[in-house]
Amino acid sequence: MKEYKLEDMMPVKAIEQQIWRMFDILRGNSIGSNDYHIILLFLSLYKDDQISKVFLFDENLINLEEVQILSDTNSKKPEHDYSKIIESFNSSLLNIRNKGFKELIDALFQINKAILKENFSEIFDFTLYRITQSQGRSGGEFIQPIEITRFICALADLPEKSKVFNPFAGLASFGVFLDQGQNYFGQEVNQKTWALGALRIMAYKRPGTSHYVCDDSILHWPKEDEKFDLVVANPPYGMRLNQQYREVEPGIRTVEQFLIEKGVNSLKNKGKLIALLPQSFLFRGMHEQRLRQHLIEEDLIDTIISLPGGLLLNTGIPLIVLVINKDKKLPGKVRFIDAEKFVESKSSREKVLNDYDLIKHLSINSKEDISQEIIDNQHQVNEPLSEYGSTILGQNDLNISDIERVVDAAQIKEFDYNLNVPRYFQKHIEGVKLKDIVEFVRGSRRDIPDEGMMIRIRDLKDDKLDFKLDLSQVEKTEFRRPHLRLIDESCLLLATRWKTLKPTFFEFSSEAIFLNPDILSFKINEKLADTAYLINELHSDYVEEQLASYRQGVTIPMIRQDDLLEVVVKLPSLEEQKAKVQGIVELSDKISILKQERNALAHGKEVRQFSEFASLKHTLGRPRQNILDWSDNLLDFLTKKKVGFEPLNKAFTEFYDIDIISALKEIKRDVNFITDVLEKGENGLVLSEYEKEVIPLSDINSIINELSNNGFNFKIKKLSLKGEKLKERGIYANKTLFKTLLDNILTNANKYAFDKKATGNEVVIELTEVDDSLSMEIRNNGKPFPKNFDREKFITKYSTADSSNGSGLGGYDIHRIASDFNNPDWILSLNEDPFFLVKFKFQFSIKLIN
Repeated sequence: MKEYKLEDMMPVKAIEQQIWRMFDILRGNSIGSNDYHIILLFLSLYKDDQISKVFLFDENLINLEEVQILSDTNSKKPEHDYSKIIESFNSSLLNIRNKGFKELIDALFQINKAILKENFSEIFDFTLYRITQSQGRSGGEFIQPIEITRFICALADLPEKSKVFNPFAGLASFGVFLDQGQNYFGQEVNQKTWALGALRIMAYKRPGTSHYVCDDSILHWPKEDEKFDLVVANPPYGMRLNQQYREVEPGIRTVEQFLIEKGVNSLKNKGKLIALLPQSFLFRGMHEQRLRQHLIEEDLIDTIISLPGGLLLNTGIPLIVLVINKDKKLPGKVRFIDAEKFVESKSSREKVLNDYDLIKHLSINSKEDISQEIIDNQHQVNEPLSEYGSTILGQNDLNISDIERVVDAAQIKEFDYNLNVPRYFQKHIEGVKLKDIVEFVRGSRRDIPDEGMMIRIRDLKDDKLDFKLDLSQVEKTEFRRPHLRLIDESCLLLATRWKTLKPTFFEFSSEAIFLNPDILSFKINEKLADTAYLINELHSDYVEEQLASYRQGVTIPMIRQDDLLEVVVKLPSLEEQKAKVQGIVELSDKISILKQERNALAHGKEVRQFSEFASLKHTLGRPRQNILDWSDNLLDFLTKKKVGFEPLNKAFTEFYDIDIISALKEIKRDVNFITDVLEKGENGLVLSEYEKEVIPLSDINSIINELSNNGFNFKIKKLSLKGEKLKERGIYANKTLFKTLLDNILTNANKYAFDKKATGNEVVIELTEVDDSLSMEIRNNGKPFPKNFDREKFITKYSTADSSNGSGLGGYDIHRIASDFNNPDWILSLNEDPFFLVKFKFQFSIKLIN
């Protein structure tokens, strides 16, 4: 009977398995993940017959430091110039020189070259994306998902021989997907990224010319007389032009502004500019508002496509695809497309665009008059664009009107050139605008005292029934902020920042309150609206949908007063309003009784006490204090008596990779941490003993950054959270428990994943913000968990992967703490990633601190 080999049945899969073997060799020889891209270089050289096994293993010839890696026996002139590319990989070549290099090359030459050549672009991209996904945010900085690239290229709809310019090109994603013979010119400033992008373009062998260079797009934008059919880019977000760039472009502040202004000037008469940008571009003020006004008045914006956050690896912010077109098919109008329905969630932090279905719904390639059809349909339902800019949607299956609006430039002007997509998708609601039932209470800005009851957003209620301001919970504060308003009459308080109004009623008796601009105050017309009813309606879903369409800002959303007053509220008669509120109150009373009964049962349970622990804590008190005192003494001495200390500190740093002062501070932090745990530990790790609060994201960053490698067989790579206003937002947790969670995970990795200390041993802690949540992923490149060991076994008390080396309490406590932080469904991913075999994934809701 004939035997069938894997390589005969599934040749590409077989090669992929051989490539994973090469990665295993790197991992087994403690090569860090930053050097994994070297495999792509070796595959490319091998495919193009530019690498000789005999040559590489001849120690008299090979000299990796001078990057002499090309075959000396190959008389065939290379199709591609690898010299500059190889130079970019020099540090990685040196790192692997004495670490499994021969084994790695042996594995490379076992790959079937004919099959590799035939399927090289597919294999190259598959390998590239797997490496990038494993590296997380740092790996995803220069590459975008294939689905987004395909979609943007479909939007471009270019004929053959078109000229395309791709500034900020990253890994040349647009260059390899333009497949109709277009002439591509790309610039990428990062040399390592450029080298990978060059290999990628070589892998695809696309029709048309490709000119991809390592260059700075801001300093070396093409000359004014060079024009393109398409300028396409995914620029670095939030990058402000520094002094070096200001001298070149003095009137431009951000990279988005630079791209659009320069890009429009580089277009041919019928050219397009397509950019993947953060949604904040649509509503930011000052320079970008003036830019939006210019684009609308010049009738250059064709389409704006809104995408939710979580699509990119390197950031969780919401995105847009902006299409500027000098040859618009709908002059004087802008297409707005809400593509959220075409985004599928693969995990808590990973989302994927279904670009094929979106393209199908938009009929990009087959129906040029689709937008005019939508306009006709809108007029048929007697709902003019100037009023709501939307159609009345039924319960039918998704159709084109669910995702697209076409809006006149005149209406955009009325909205002060705010292009935020949800604003143009509002549904018609029968009701009364808020401005018709409330009146703004201005208060007084004069004679503000030095202190008083300053109300912050955190003091407002977020409860449909318990909505009255409780002044007993507000302390008098010394005023340092300007722009406070004194309020000395009963009124409704509404928060303008974050994603909830927190409607709260202030009942004035004798004590005035003071408000900052984040809180607005209104007097309710009681002849039209019952206070309790109105507050309940402000919590409703249909009101929240309207608020979401008006809010602007990504990090901390806010709503303008004029927009807030445009919100429509359903308003039946006063009798009906009061009856509805009464029904809600009665239901709430029943729920309250059930809660009281449950609490009584819970309090009836006895908690076992450990008196021996109190004695132990007392015994350890003096030694703990002694360690802290001597740590302080040493720190004081070494900072004051520097004579002779610097050589010692230098030697210590070289040996331990940390200076003496930092080591002493670590000792103090750890002893204080032990003290915090012991103070609450009479009953073991009782989570209720640890008071939770909203910990600022900046403090979470600090906790991660202060983690020490000391005593571990690995290095901790810390990818802390990036973004704005990290001190103003946080997660509801406890610092001691958060540190305990991290300590248990790191200790577990040290026990089971790494047998010995080695250079490439890594534990990566990565923080990312996605959809108002903090995502924390902790991954290691050590040994995997045993087979048949899963999350349920990991979190079971006293269950352990190695009974001779641990109690099993670590996983149990990790689960308890995560659950206490409202994340009981955290993920333990085992053996799914070929580079990082163990991944912990947590997700915590982000809250506003004010």
